[in-house]
Amino acid sequence: MPKIKTSKEEVLKKVIPVLRKKGVSKSSMSELAKTCGIQKSHFYYYFNNKEELIEEVLSTVYSYFKHNLFKIIASTSLSLPEKVESMKQLMNKIFRIADGGCIMANTALETIHLNPTYKKEIQSFFSDFITGLQQLLETNYSSEESIILAEQMVQDIEGGILLTQIYEDPKYLNNAIARMEKIILLKI
Repeated sequence: MPKIKTSKEEVLKKVIPVLRKKGVSKSSMSELAKTCGIQKSHFYYYFNNKEELIEEVLSTVYSYFKHNLFKIIASTSLSLPEKVESMKQLMNKIFRIADGGCIMANTALETIHLNPTYKKEIQSFFSDFITGLQQLLETNYSSEESIILAEQMVQDIEGGILLTQIYEDPKYLNNAIARMEKIILLKI
């Protein structure tokens, strides 16, 4: 394999889709290196072990999601319908079905009972997802209603991702996102 210069960010960008599709346990460092077009030893330049790589992947996805989610919510130039549309676009990018859905949920399902190493990062991701939706909902709902609805929406969206994967039919996720949109925009 030829020597290729690559950055840590480029490595992470290339391994995320593989980890989404195959999961943590079925993705070897050798396979991930091949995906990146680098030697396996090159991974150890950036990451001490596979667990550190996975932690960095989850941190990268979480940081990206959090930054963009709260940027949408805090925007004073977007109306509520525009914020919802931007959130839909963000969710499509993060939960891209072709790439295996939600890497946070996939990793949690695969590892949480065996090794809680990634639990805190995954909890933070979902807590911020709920908080972001709650903030949007508080435009039209009380704080108490907003938190309940936000939790239900995240559960619905994650269930939609799961069923979309199982049935290879995007209608499940699309329906969950449409329900979210109706509730936020009071189109019930």
